[in-house]
Amino acid sequence: MGSMSKGRKTSCWASLIAMLVAAAASAQTSQTGQQTEKPQAPETAPARPTGTPLPAVAQIGPAREIKLAEYTWFRFGAQVQLWFRAAQDRVRQPDGSDGGYAFDFFCRRCRFFTTGSIVKDVYFNVLFEAGNVGRADPVTGARATAVPQVLDAYGQVKFTNAFWLSGGSILMPLTRNGTQPTTTYVSIDTSNVAATPILQGNTNVIRDLGIQANGFFADNHVEYRLGVFQGTRQAGMATESAGHNGPRIVAMLSANLWDPETGYVNGGHYYGTRKVLGVMGNFDYQALRKSGPATTPFAATVGAGADKHAYYGVSGAAFINYPLSGPNPRGGDEIVGLLQFGYYDGGLRGILTPTGATDFGTYPLVLKQTNYLAEAGYYNHAGHFSVFGKFEMRKISEDYPLAFRQALPAGVSPTQTWFAAGVKYYVAPANFLNFALQYERINNNDAPGTEQGGTNNLTFQMQTILY
Repeated sequence: MGSMSKGRKTSCWASLIAMLVAAAASAQTSQTGQQTEKPQAPETAPARPTGTPLPAVAQIGPAREIKLAEYTWFRFGAQVQLWFRAAQDRVRQPDGSDGGYAFDFFCRRCRFFTTGSIVKDVYFNVLFEAGNVGRADPVTGARATAVPQVLDAYGQVKFTNAFWLSGGSILMPLTRNGTQPTTTYVSIDTSNVAATPILQGNTNVIRDLGIQANGFFADNHVEYRLGVFQGTRQAGMATESAGHNGPRIVAMLSANLWDPETGYVNGGHYYGTRKVLGVMGNFDYQALRKSGPATTPFAATVGAGADKHAYYGVSGAAFINYPLSGPNPRGGDEIVGLLQFGYYDGGLRGILTPTGATDFGTYPLVLKQTNYLAEAGYYNHAGHFSVFGKFEMRKISEDYPLAFRQALPAGVSPTQTWFAAGVKYYVAPANFLNFALQYERINNNDAPGTEQGGTNNLTFQMQTILY
């Protein structure tokens, strides 16, 4: 009896695998089959309406979707970013010389993702990631193990072009740079300042659980996003359970003067396939109740009944992708640039101790600060390479004492300036595989005498993206 049951299960799995293989083979045949003098358009899913939540990668060549019915289709992808990094120590040696270099091999991003639709105007997007796999702990040297986690995981429905509604784990639109796709960064990674609004540690790789509305106007040249997210939950007390404070509110408004952008993420390189010029504004807000306790890094019972200033952040950006020979679906030479400004205030007044905080603040780990980012790149289609440069700065407010700024705890960034430059080589112009080399200089503006004023990093990247 057991062997018969096992046989039936094996037969069912074999049938299911055969069906999937047949569907994949059908889709692949439409892309790689014999071509006449005029190539036929590949069989793909039906034309999708504006705003379908596909990652905004430059689509060069045929789409790679498995179509099962008129409105039922799936698209799978994988991304591997292998890094080798030589990072200089910040602490001076006993003889006063500069610190040496630590060497590290790790997978910056190991990802698998899928997007699709089952019925008309209803979509889903799921992204799994194991980040920084193999990275050595700076103290113990222990290697980080692969811990897959769900980043994006949401459903989305279109009611009208002006109103889409998403629910689940969503990338919050906090900055232009923070919503760029990881596969098409101008440099090799997101900026350091893009992490400022998540320094409180209450998000999952710039994602959070919540509900977000978005929509398009003016022939898709204007997009808004408005989300309500979990954010920080105040701890419970004897008189009330945890989580009595309001949600986190995140809003974005983007306007494109040339080609519209309608993806879940936008920007970085388009490799000459689009002509983009626009501006973006972002707003972020949450407040903790005065009656409840403060939040991390304070103990759960500290701060009840004390003032907690609200957290808020604003960001603005101007961006351009200029194809030198005009937009071409097959790609071409491109100049890309981004200017971004941010102002953030987590509400902390005083310093990060129970006795030193005059107001605890809603996000005490996000110190009052201004951020600046400028990046530019040039992509050469025929040569399969790009060059880039980046400047960014985090300026902590001088409202905080200098000694406090010099001795900030781990996880709270001090005043710093970053300079980076590098080159990428694309094995295939469609960005399926590239190699990159980046040099980065980090200046620690408020460094005490026991630390270097600046350090150097050198990073080599091999990225594979299949989508």
